[in-house]
Parts: sequence; structure tokens; C-alpha cells
Amino acid sequence: METGKTGKYFKYAIGEIFLVMIGILLALQVNNWNETRTNEERFMKILKEVRNDLEVDIDRSIRVLERGKEMDSLVNLVLDENLTTEDYLKEENRNLFWVGLQFSPFDYQKTAFNKFEGFNNVIPQKYETIISSINNHYNATGKLYDDLYQIFREQIKDRHDYLANNQNWYYLLRMQQTTDEMIDFFLNDPKYKNWIVQHQVDNTASDKYGVLKDLQSSAFGLANEISDILNDSFKFKNDKLYKKFGEPLTQASDWIGKYEEEDKDVVIIKNKNGYLFLNQYLLKLVSKDTLFFDSRYFNSRLVADRDNGGQINGYKFINLKDSTHNEYVKKIEDD
Repeated sequence: METGKTGKYFKYAIGEIFLVMIGILLALQVNNWNETRTNEERFMKILKEVRNDLEVDIDRSIRVLERGKEMDSLVNLVLDENLTTEDYLKEENRNLFWVGLQFSPFDYQKTAFNKFEGFNNVIPQKYETIISSINNHYNATGKLYDDLYQIFREQIKDRHDYLANNQNWYYLLRMQQTTDEMIDFFLNDPKYKNWIVQHQVDNTASDKYGVLKDLQSSAFGLANEISDILNDSFKFKNDKLYKKFGEPLTQASDWIGKYEEEDKDVVIIKNKNGYLFLNQYLLKLVSKDTLFFDSRYFNSRLVADRDNGGQINGYKFINLKDSTHNEYVKKIEDD
């Protein structure tokens, strides 16, 4: 101060502070980069774990749905009223006594999803689409399955409780013995027929009505969507999956895009690792201009409507079970 150099020292101090701040900001930025990279690596690991769970679920669900198809056949036999006392007396037909009184257990894997939920707040924003798909599979399709599965299991328990409290022969049924009164109940009692009608519609593993089919299709789509992100040449271990779902499509990419239904709802056809999906439903190629999908609500065909240049303007939705649901769906956006 005595020599009048205060200004120089002040400028020097400001410069030092500025350099320190730059250093701190750079350190924070590097730390953020490192944290983002670490979070992304952790997220990739969780995605692999989710996909592994999905593969187990799909594999097990195929076997459960095969048993469900067998049960559907037995249910139809009961409802068609073609069974006789002699049918119930045959040892090889012992499973007839359990139509409507048993279910195929299936609980899907949630371990990796629980990790995903715990990690959800720090997932990089660029993965927003797969985050939405994972949440939709577990919190929408999976939640619906859980709810219906619980209701179905309670129905089975209620039927056993009714028999235990009202039929003297119930303990013999459990011991695999037969009485005339028992057979008469299964052949003629209206209450049992009501059970079977209810069982046919509410069986979650039914090949015709079961919600497990939709959960399986959703899991297959999500596994392939994850494979797109991981880009690791993933292949399912069980070849049966490719027999059921087919190999990835090498054509039909012009179907991809957004479509508007007659009620203004928007649906999306996506490519997931070479497979086409209408929302969560797997589309199978019948021909260049025809796709097919099967759900618990309907079996349907999508028939392309093309312009003179061969571009898809939309498709005709044809419900193979109920033609009153047929409609024209307009394409509003390409992929």
C-alpha cells in the first residue's frame, strides 16, 4: 500500500481465485463424467440381469402354457357333456377329477427388476424408452397377471373348501379313490359346470384366454429390446423359443411407425431386435402384406393398405373371432 501497488496485488488475487474456480469446475465435471460412466455400466449390468430373468420366465411359461392347453381340452370335454361314468372309472383318466380343481403355478422373476427400481433415479436420460418398456412390462402387464393369478388361485381354494365342507367323499378324492356319488357330482351337478365355465375364462395359463400369453409375449419383446441396446449378439438358450416365436424378420420394416385407430387411439409398431411388435404383441409375418398376432382377446390379421408407390398408408385390422371389431387403422408417422 505504501508503494501504490494495491491494484496489482488485487488483480493477482482475482486471477488466483479464477484459476481455483476453474480447477474446481473441471474437477466436478470430471467427477460427473466418471459418475455417469459408472452409472451407465451398472445400468448395463442390470439390463443383462433383467434379460436373464425374462429368458427364464419365457422358458418356464412355454411349459406352463402347454399344460394349460391340455387343461383346455379337458374343460371342453366336460362342457360338451360327452363324458360317461365309464370315462371316470378308467385309471388313465384320473386327471378328469381335477378339472377345475387345480392350476399350473407360475410366478415370474422380479429380482433384477427390484434392482432396477432401486437404481431408477440415476439412469441416464437417453435410456428413457427402455425404462418405460421395463416399467410397462412389470407394473402394467405383470401387475394385471399378478392380480388375475391371485383371484384364480383363490377360486381353486374356495372350490376345495366347498367340497371339504359339503361332500362326504372329498377325502376319498384326495386319496385317489372313487365313489358313485363322486362321479355323479362331476357328471351332473350344475355347480360343478358353473365352476368349469368360470375356470375356462379365468385360468391364467389357458392357451385360449390366459393372461400368461400376453405376459410371455411382453417378456419376449422386452428381452429383444434390451438386446438391441446391449448389442451383444444375444441368443436364447432354448431353441423351442424360436420355434414358437420364429426367427427375426428380414423384411417388413416398412410396417414400423405410429398408427391411429378409428377411435383416435394411437398404436405403435416397433422393431425389437428384428421382431415386429404391435405395442406388446408379437407380430408374425404371413406374407409381405399380412401380419398375424394372437392375444387373450383376439386372433387377428393386419393387412397392409399401400399407395401406388408401394408405401403403407395403413392396415385393415381383421379380428378372426369377431368381425364386428374389424377396422381400418391409418398410418400417421413413419419410424
